[in-house]
Parts: sequence; structure tokens; C-alpha cells
Amino acid sequence: MVETYQMVICGVGGQGILTISDIITIAAQKKGLNVLGSEVHGMAQKGGSVITNLKIGKNLNSPTIPIGTSKMLVGLEQNESLRYIKYLQPGGTVITSETVLFPITWKKDKEAADKARENIKGNLGKFDATIYFIDAEGLANQTGLALTQNIVLLGALSQVEGFPITDNELREALKIRVPPRFLEVNLKAFDLGIRAVKT
Repeated sequence: MVETYQMVICGVGGQGILTISDIITIAAQKKGLNVLGSEVHGMAQKGGSVITNLKIGKNLNSPTIPIGTSKMLVGLEQNESLRYIKYLQPGGTVITSETVLFPITWKKDKEAADKARENIKGNLGKFDATIYFIDAEGLANQTGLALTQNIVLLGALSQVEGFPITDNELREALKIRVPPRFLEVNLKAFDLGIRAVKT
């Protein structure tokens, strides 16, 4: 019997958080597991803070995950990973994109942006967690489709010890969820995410 696996996926609107949730849900259900989830959107659906709670297992109750009890956090934006790492249990795992989204005015001040990135990374490092920093943006660009950053992180997630769904199971679910014309590029992104953790 599979123990209940609790995880949090976070980022900003438009990054494909719900797509990751859908693929995990499809894969879990095909495996005979149940999934409960809840999502919270920020002020603006596109660009606002988004967090999704997922519970995977056999006997599930409430879809919400109390602070300090999640085994896994997947963050599509590093600042959002820091915002929601409070949900992680001690010794849990974080897979976070190295991407940090700044206000437009910050783009002119590289020094300030670099310092902010260092501070975010340093603060994440203070937590009792195994943290994988993934260059999801760079790897997605290798596929030719920047919007596959979420799938890069999904590939990385598939390699984490204890995650109840295998990479092959997620790959099959991805084939169901992603439109055929985008399938090849998404499969490439998935494999790049796997390699990012394995190497």
C-alpha cells in the first residue's frame, strides 16, 4: 500500500503549474492511486502567485496540506519557492527553477537583481531540505519552446527518491495531456529535466 504523498507546486500564473498537476493526476489514477488537490491564485491569474496542493495515495481526506507537512515542493520561480517552503516538512525535498521574475524596473539594475538572487538562494539554503536548483529556463530554451520549463521540472521530479510515480508513468500521462503538435518538444524537455538531476 502506498503511503500518502503530500506535495506543493508553486510559481506564478502562466507558468504551467496546473499542467504539471494534471499530468501527475493522470499518471497516479492510471496507477490506481487517488489524488486530491486544491489551488490558490493570487491577485492576477497571469503573473500572480499560484500554489497547488496535491495528495497522492489510497485513502485521502482533506485536499489541503498543513504547513510543515509536505514531502516535496516544486517551484517554477525561485522567489515563490522561498515564499512557500514553509509547507515543507523537515528533511523534505525542493526542486526549484533558478528563474527569478523581477519588476520591469529591476531589469536595468543587474547588480541589484544579482544580489536579490543570491539572497533568495541563501535563504532557501537555511532550511532543512534537499534542494535541487534547476536551470529550467535554459533547458527549456534548448527544446526551442520556452514554455516547457514546467515539464523540465516534472522530469527532475520523476527522479526524486520516494516519489510514487515513475518517469515512464509520467511520460505516458504527458502523452495524454499534451496536444500532439507539442508532444515531441515536451518529451525532450522532460528528458532534459531527468538528466539535470542525474548528472
